[in-house]
Amino acid sequence: MAEIPEIIKYSAQMNTELRGKTISAVTLLQEKNLNVSPEEFTRRCLGASVKSVGHKGKWIVLPLDNGENILISLGMGADILCFKGAPDGEKYHVRLDFSNGRGFTIRYWWFGRFMIVTDNELPNEPSTCDIALDPFDSEFTYDYFSGRIKGKNTQIKAFLMNQRNVGGIGNMYMHDILFLAGLHPKRKISSMTDEDIKRLYDSIQTVLRRSLAGGTFSYEKDFYGNPGGLTLEDLIIPYRENAHCPNCDTVIEQIKAGGSSTYICPECQRL
Repeated sequence: MAEIPEIIKYSAQMNTELRGKTISAVTLLQEKNLNVSPEEFTRRCLGASVKSVGHKGKWIVLPLDNGENILISLGMGADILCFKGAPDGEKYHVRLDFSNGRGFTIRYWWFGRFMIVTDNELPNEPSTCDIALDPFDSEFTYDYFSGRIKGKNTQIKAFLMNQRNVGGIGNMYMHDILFLAGLHPKRKISSMTDEDIKRLYDSIQTVLRRSLAGGTFSYEKDFYGNPGGLTLEDLIIPYRENAHCPNCDTVIEQIKAGGSSTYICPECQRL
């Protein structure tokens, strides 16, 4: 599933291709992905131009020049691909064509959302309004992060996975974030010191920026259909049950935490 490094890459590529372009045709084949009927969706965006492409957490946001906004969630995974002229035989659930002969399709793997909301509705849209700053935001400073985390009594992984606390982090990068910080995923925030919080903040920045610099994860195709540059071999401990910790040689374990599987070194990440 795409996380914040992949979403930033998608939105930057889409901004380059789509900014200022006018929507000339809309094809919506999976109504359950929509928040309105296909007919209403088409009426509200056809003929409008894309002002820019940005993101909020794991959502891609396309503000239009007619006061509407297209919101895209890739859910548990999706192919969102640019085309020129016509798609290359790919099956898709969504297709947008633009007046310059280019366009994009979305093929959802499991579930996702393709929504349209007005400028007035956007600040209160339930899907996005409560999403917190993501670690690439210039305002996501250590002081900001420590201010949000201090005083909480939840487990650290559950806190980080909650998009109301930190935008854009999912399970893919969580293993290495907690490993580099030396924190067990079930560690209670109330037991963490200032030094623990600083290590965690630094590890979030290190892991996510390393992914973006490396071309994001290879499991996800970018907007042009190219796989990312990172593979499982570039991750430190995820998906290596019974392998050995690179720091202490202890056997890596897989446990359940925060509602999903997590890989840890039981020695370096003591509870």
